[in-house]
Amino acid sequence: MNKLKFFSIILLTAAMVYVWGCGDDTTTGNNNGGGTVPTLNMQVGAIYAFNVDSLPTSGGFTQTRLKSYNTYLSQGTYFGQSNAFQILTETRDTVANSSLGTDTFYVRYDGGKFYQYGMLQLISPTIPASWDLVADFNVSQGTAFTIASDVDIVIGSITAKANITGKIAADTTFNTAGWGNVGINCYRSEIAAVISISGLPIGTVYVDYYIGDADPTTNPSGMVRVKLRPVNLTVYTSAGVDQSFLRRLN
Repeated sequence: MNKLKFFSIILLTAAMVYVWGCGDDTTTGNNNGGGTVPTLNMQVGAIYAFNVDSLPTSGGFTQTRLKSYNTYLSQGTYFGQSNAFQILTETRDTVANSSLGTDTFYVRYDGGKFYQYGMLQLISPTIPASWDLVADFNVSQGTAFTIASDVDIVIGSITAKANITGKIAADTTFNTAGWGNVGINCYRSEIAAVISISGLPIGTVYVDYYIGDADPTTNPSGMVRVKLRPVNLTVYTSAGVDQSFLRRLN
């Protein structure tokens, strides 16, 4: 599982878009399933900084010297879908003041649904990239929606299957760490991948994807935090990663 690449991409981890003003993409969609559909505003040119922390399997978190920076390059048609955002992400070592690499990722918000291209590769890089559903706000809070079923993944030399669902788990707030202790309003989409080998479950991989809305208008919209929880499968364990919104740079 290439966690660092995903978090330097996204996200992810990411769908990660924040927006104010002109050139924006404002969508409210419908909510026939009883959900609350937020307004997201996304803007080309925005730059956002994130803290990157490690989540040990023993619990708690460990601060790292890494930060990631997302720049929203353009809005257009990507991988067959219009009104998508192309985002350049860079991960930096803040002690050595050096870049560890750059990449691009893509997000879109349409009809109350938030997508990221290749988001499921956080769970396993062997999953083919596609427009993956991250959050469906048309569905009532706490009700599961299907993301992917019977997906092949590879864990070391073992081929397994994953059934992946999501749910809007909470309408919540978290505080930025290290920059003003500002409260960020968001929805937490809990993505769960139940992993099995030959039909026998071996554990579940969880990704928490936090999506901010434009309420109030100063609140960053789009992906404001992505957390890959520590992985504890019967055949594989790994620390998790928490990429959390720090501040806007422009």
